Amino acid sequence: MRSEACRISSFVLVALTLLAGSITYAGDIYVSSYSVNGKIIKFDSSANRSTFASGINSPLGLAFDSSGNLYAVSAGGSGTIEKFTPNGNRSTFASGLSLPTGIAFDSSGNLYATDLDSYADNGKIKKLDSGGNWSVVASELYVPRSMAFDRSGSLYVTEYSGIIEKFDLNGNRSVFASGLDSPTGIAFDRSGNLYATDAGLYAPDGMIKKFDSNGNSSTFASGLFNPQGIAFDSAGNLYVVNAGNGTISKFDSSGNRSAFASGLSGPMFIATQVPEPCTLLLLGLGAVIFRRMK
Repeated sequence: MRSEACRISSFVLVALTLLAGSITYAGDIYVSSYSVNGKIIKFDSSANRSTFASGINSPLGLAFDSSGNLYAVSAGGSGTIEKFTPNGNRSTFASGLSLPTGIAFDSSGNLYATDLDSYADNGKIKKLDSGGNWSVVASELYVPRSMAFDRSGSLYVTEYSGIIEKFDLNGNRSVFASGLDSPTGIAFDRSGNLYATDAGLYAPDGMIKKFDSNGNSSTFASGLFNPQGIAFDSAGNLYVVNAGNGTISKFDSSGNRSAFASGLSGPMFIATQVPEPCTLLLLGLGAVIFRRMK
């Protein structure tokens, strides 16, 4: 019985490995440029830039779905979420939000958005179902900004009040981290550590904070200029948007920092089309993490 189970488990693991090896992920990086006639700027892995989309009213949060479509928050006007195919074809995917900021997909393909209603402490997390209807997942957040799912499906959200909240699969809510000055961007690495940008009080005292699964924190980087969006690429490099001086900093897997791009106007959020550690699939005796594209 044991050897048979091992053969089945091994077969599954090999099959999944081959499947994963057949999937390629673009190394492109997308950055929202915040203004009334905002843009989404695209960078290839060599930092060559081009305009992917323009004419977006105050673009903020960015996220990819599993098919490689890019979604962008249009915070101005009626508060919509715009969808862009890989070829750049644009359509309005959702509307009816007050002041959306960040967006993220869960492992089932549901879209979540942070939404600031009429008061600073009345921010919400909303979920869009397959029928295009919004529901409120959480309320009474203080200016919620960005979100990220961990590999178990728990949702994390940064708030202007200086905390990171966690919502588990049962909807239980807890404060995962506190004591930050002004956290915005948030992302998980391949080991399950959480990284968050912390703008600080004065430039250039912005930081990137690193948290292990228990919430223990350390300073990963400092000396940043109003850091906002943050994202990992498929090689484990970390990119952070410096809104204060219009640059993007790159950190390799060893933490070495380099200048990736400069001369940006109003950069805010960033997204890379890479696997995301948010889906856990158990098969046989083996556990395999499926990671979907943003």
